[in-house]
Amino acid sequence: MRRKARRDDNHNAVAETFRALGCSVFETDRVGEGFPDLVVGMQGDSLLIEVKNPETHYGRGGLNKSQSAFAAAWRGSPITVITSPDEAAAFVLNRRAPK
Repeated sequence: MRRKARRDDNHNAVAETFRALGCSVFETDRVGEGFPDLVVGMQGDSLLIEVKNPETHYGRGGLNKSQSAFAAAWRGSPITVITSPDEAAAFVLNRRAPK
């Protein structure tokens, strides 16, 4: 039986930053099997976001084994790791910038 996933302390702040910037956010941190924490919708794209907390040993370690396996097998857009609300805002602003 899978143990209940522990939500990173910065998870809510990151999700709220995406929402405040007009993105839709579906929280998927309870899905398991390496699936990322958030699905963020913006500009017609669905983006997979893994939230990591760099203030913890676990968060500094990057993707765990199941997350790495999921990312390697995933054929959609790459999984983006976000560690703070500031990173979330920069990610959104960068994607919205004219190319």
